[in-house]
Amino acid sequence: MADDPAPATSPYAPADHTERLWTPWRMGYVGGGVKEAGCIFCNRLAADDDVASLILWRATRSFVIMNLFPYNTGHVMLVPNTHVPGPEDTEPETLAELATMRRPLLRALRRALSCDGFNLGVNVGAFAGAGVAEHLHEHVVPRWAGDANFMPILAATMVLPELIPVTYAKLRAELAREMGSLPAVTLAVVDETGERALVGKNGRLLTVEAIAGRPSWRTAVDAVRETTGREPTLLGWAGTTPARRGAAVLAFLARGAGGSWLSLDGLRADEMEIVTRARALLEPGDGPR
Repeated sequence: MADDPAPATSPYAPADHTERLWTPWRMGYVGGGVKEAGCIFCNRLAADDDVASLILWRATRSFVIMNLFPYNTGHVMLVPNTHVPGPEDTEPETLAELATMRRPLLRALRRALSCDGFNLGVNVGAFAGAGVAEHLHEHVVPRWAGDANFMPILAATMVLPELIPVTYAKLRAELAREMGSLPAVTLAVVDETGERALVGKNGRLLTVEAIAGRPSWRTAVDAVRETTGREPTLLGWAGTTPARRGAAVLAFLARGAGGSWLSLDGLRADEMEIVTRARALLEPGDGPR
């Protein structure tokens, strides 16, 4: 039958019945391609769209950014603002801030992703394995029991798949919470047409308060499910672009759901801006934008 596993004699037979999960976002890394000019970290820091740049938080002397080609779900990096190749070239105040950022970052990752552990590491120099040798950065890789190892191309490896914009939204909400942002999360919930937004009894977008020990995105999912009677899909981040203190806004898609809905022209101007960002996250197959 077509669904039967490959014979044991086949060189392509999976070892120990290992499942294969496609990770197409890594193809740009594996296949190479045109490299951007300059330093990727300096370029992201200078850009004006932290969501597109995958920057999760901007501190005074450093920032936290997601890895576009992650070893594992939630793979992030701590990066100094200054363009230096190693710790010995970095100002003591910057090294201190990088060390201080680890604590809230690990708490946010653990709460958002329920990971079992972490790999933390710094590769100084190209011959030590640094992909961007000219700009110091520390890798923080969440780990789960039975997850992928550090060599995705080896046989019998596994990857925990999640779309990067979804992981970004989860982590940014939790990291902002750790860094003292508002505990409430606004929910920009659109239907499959992209022309209506879910509102509460007060006619405003739904909000939820953070619950100790529970990730904000799960609390948000529960609130949307309770309101609509359907399981929502987390689309990504619909808050403001700068990765600093401010309101967390998560975008959701709720198909064929109940609850109270408003057409876009019935929203307040500030809420229209939020929902517009949520609509931009809809995939072509989700419905018209």
